[in-house]
Amino acid sequence: MLKESENLEILGKVNKKILQKREGFHFSTDPILLANFIEISKNIKIADLGTGSAIMPLLLADNENIDEIYGFEIQEEIADMATRTIELNDLESKIKIYNIDINEIEATKNKVDLIITNPPYMKLEDGKISSNLEKAISRHEVKLKLSQLIKKASEMLNKKGSFNIIFRTERLEELLEILKINKLYTKRIRFIYSKKGKTSKLFMLEAKKNIKNTLQIEETLYIYNQNNSYTNEVLKYYE
Repeated sequence: MLKESENLEILGKVNKKILQKREGFHFSTDPILLANFIEISKNIKIADLGTGSAIMPLLLADNENIDEIYGFEIQEEIADMATRTIELNDLESKIKIYNIDINEIEATKNKVDLIITNPPYMKLEDGKISSNLEKAISRHEVKLKLSQLIKKASEMLNKKGSFNIIFRTERLEELLEILKINKLYTKRIRFIYSKKGKTSKLFMLEAKKNIKNTLQIEETLYIYNQNNSYTNEVLKYYE
């Protein structure tokens, strides 16, 4: 199952194997944070829009409240790698990987209760686009714009479904406007800081479909201590 261009790594926290590219895009801390942000009720189906190496489905696989997890990935080679990762962990009955453009998902046939997504953060006009196609698609809106992602997510969610995203703080206002247009109303926001004394670069947000909520701003999440070691909270996500 392991190709020459890949490494096999172990996710110690959940005792799962994951295939990663030696060169190219590698999962970061972001999906790990988001997987620990979501609130899971019983007997739900989850969709991971832009699943990449399927890191979030792997982290959630042992949760008995989750019936099924569907990972959607546009890049054929990455989707194939994610599929082989799921097979390595004998999780085919719980996690399904689909190689498809998110814009082409048939929402009526793929209804879910909760959506997670760690989408490209940057617009095409912002910053230098990587010459590595995998990295470019993961970081810039080469294949998927934010408005397209939110529209599809709203279509896929069941009534009162939950939409969860980790995204750039500088685009928060834009995100809130697009969510409201698609009848997704923000319930919780948690701002992420690299360490104390810095400005927030990222945030996590939960919105509910068709339910207008009283917005909650949750406790700040710091990733690093002043000595650049992980904070106790983040360490718990790894160990």
